[in-house]
Amino acid sequence: MPKARVNGIDINFIERGEGTPLLAVHGFQNSHFSFTPLFDWLAERFRVYALDLRGHGDSDKPRGPYTIQTFADDVVGFLDALGIERTDYLGHSMGGRTGTMVGIQHSGRLSRLMLSASSAGPPSGAYRQMFEEHLKVAEAEGMEALHEFKLRRDEVPEGLREGPLAAEYRENFLKNTPQTFADTAHALFTMPVLRDELHRISVPTWVCHGENDAGPIDFSEVYAKHVPDCTTSIIPDAGHSSFWDQPEAFIAQMEKFLEKNPL
Repeated sequence: MPKARVNGIDINFIERGEGTPLLAVHGFQNSHFSFTPLFDWLAERFRVYALDLRGHGDSDKPRGPYTIQTFADDVVGFLDALGIERTDYLGHSMGGRTGTMVGIQHSGRLSRLMLSASSAGPPSGAYRQMFEEHLKVAEAEGMEALHEFKLRRDEVPEGLREGPLAAEYRENFLKNTPQTFADTAHALFTMPVLRDELHRISVPTWVCHGENDAGPIDFSEVYAKHVPDCTTSIIPDAGHSSFWDQPEAFIAQMEKFLEKNPL
């Protein structure tokens, strides 16, 4: 797979399809692989670029700690490296947090902003405790133990726990290390609250959450209230990874947003 030189490191990415560009940015301790249920559909409509953020997948893993600003700077640097002036953006979870920062600081580089399971602030309460428990396991027992840790596996979509993609998911997950887990957890824990900055996002924005998401679903209303042009969707019978849990429903809602906001 190709790599782009971005801010002094090599960023791994895949490229599929033809047409206007769409950049897909994954969540915490994931990689481009996380968009597998969407690739075929996206590639029929866009030239899709899906990267591995620093510290993830097959991208370089320099010592951190990282911040959401670090990832946002890498996204903009990636667009510069590939000569992409403007792009649609699809971000999941931490990739949505990163996209929120990019939208606030660099709306001129975006055509449309699509955020799945995103948040405009750091994890809190029970959701933060979950990350802290996972970090303890990673640092004490390693990534294989974390992969099998019940509290984490319960959050993983069924299609990644069992079936033909489970082994590939495990292989990609184990490319992470306890150090990169800690470095990336720091990015989540130190993320600033961006509520009062959301008005600076000047492009059509779609915010989607699964109705059973234990994480940032409350932020759906925050985006709707503060982003000037914002559409929200709740996907029934879906959790944090709604395009794995209910891909057809997710695609239908995303398609509706795209048709409402043509380029």
